[in-house]
Amino acid sequence: MTIPPASNARHLYLHIPYCAAKCPYCDFNSIAGREDEFESYVDALLEEVGRLPVGPYETVFIGGGTPTILGPQALERLLAGIRDHIHLAANYEWTCEANPGSSDAERFALLAEHGVNRISLGVQAVQDHHLRFLGRVHDLDQARGALALAKQAVPRVSADLIIGLPGQTRSELAATIAFIGEHELEHASVYHLAIEAGTEFHARYQRGELQVLDQDTSRDLLEQAWSGLAALGLEQYETSNFARPGAECRHNLAYWRQRDYQAAGCGAVSTLAGQRMTREKHPGRYIAAIQAGGDAAWQVEALTQVELIEECWMLGLRLADGVDLAALQALGDASERWHETAVVLARQGLIQYDGSRLALSPEGRAVQDAVTVALMPG
Repeated sequence: MTIPPASNARHLYLHIPYCAAKCPYCDFNSIAGREDEFESYVDALLEEVGRLPVGPYETVFIGGGTPTILGPQALERLLAGIRDHIHLAANYEWTCEANPGSSDAERFALLAEHGVNRISLGVQAVQDHHLRFLGRVHDLDQARGALALAKQAVPRVSADLIIGLPGQTRSELAATIAFIGEHELEHASVYHLAIEAGTEFHARYQRGELQVLDQDTSRDLLEQAWSGLAALGLEQYETSNFARPGAECRHNLAYWRQRDYQAAGCGAVSTLAGQRMTREKHPGRYIAAIQAGGDAAWQVEALTQVELIEECWMLGLRLADGVDLAALQALGDASERWHETAVVLARQGLIQYDGSRLALSPEGRAVQDAVTVALMPG
C-alpha cells in the first residue's frame, strides 16, 4: 500500500465510530454498541495520532458516530493523548460532535479542560414525534438541557437539524427556527432529509413503506428555513450551514476550499498533496491493523486533474463565496471551456459571475445540482 506523502496540512480529523443506536437515515461510518471495544479503539486511535505530524493545527474535528458516547475515563484519556502529541496554532478551532442522549456536564467539562472550544450537537428535530421517526435516543427536553450545558462549557456551540421530514408542517419548521433563536445559537447545520443507499430508510422506501416529500414542498420548506435563519442573523455561508459572521466552522471550510488535511480513525479520510487515503472502515479491522503496526489503509488513490477540477466546482458552488476562478485556472480548467455556459446561467439569474469568483444566486441555490453539472467538465 502506498502511503500519502507528508504535507504541511494544518487541519486534523479524528473519527469515533460508536453510537448508542444506528439512526435509520444515517450512512456515516458508525456502529451501535460494542462498548467492550472502546478502550482498545482509543489505544489504536492514539497510536495512529502519534504517527502524525505534530502540527501546529489550525483546526481539529472529532466526529462520528458519537464521540461523547465514550465514558468519561476513556474520553479523558483520548483528549489528553491527543494534546500530548499535537500542537495547536494560535486562535485554533477544536470541534467535538456530541448527541444529547450521551452528553452530560462531566463530559462537556472534560472537552473544555483539554482544549475543545466548539461543540456540534446533533439535535436533528424539536418535536418528539419527529425525533422518534429519526430513531434518535433523546427527546426535546434532553436536547434543551444538552445545549444549555454545552454553552456553559465552551464558547461556540452549533446544532445539527434535519428538515423535509414526512408530514413536517410549516408551523413545525417555524418552531425549529425559533428553537435556534431561543438558544441564541451562532451556527446551525440544516440538512434536508435524504434517503441514502444502505440505510434502513432506503430499505423502507424501496418497500413502499416510506413516503418522501414532493419537490415543491421540499423547496418551500428549504426557502422557509433559509429566510427564517437569515432573520436571526445567520447567513448561509454554505449549502447547509448558517452562521453569524465570524462563527463559521473553519474546519469544514478547509474541506470546501480543498485544503490538505490529516486524519486518523476507522473510515477516516485524509487528503495530502493530491493523494486521498481512506482507512479501514470496520473498527475491529482498524484496531487489528494498527495493533499489528500497519497504517490501516483501506484505499489510497491519486486524484487526477479532472477529479480535482470537478471537486473545485462541486465544493466551491456549495459556498456562498463561490468558486475561486484563479484556483480553477491553476488546476487547468481554463475559462474558455465554461465561459459561455456561465454567461447563459448568469442571464437566467442562476449564478453571479464577476470575473474572479462564480457563485450561485439565491435562485440558483434551489437548482444547485443542475447548475453544478452544467459547469463541470463533461
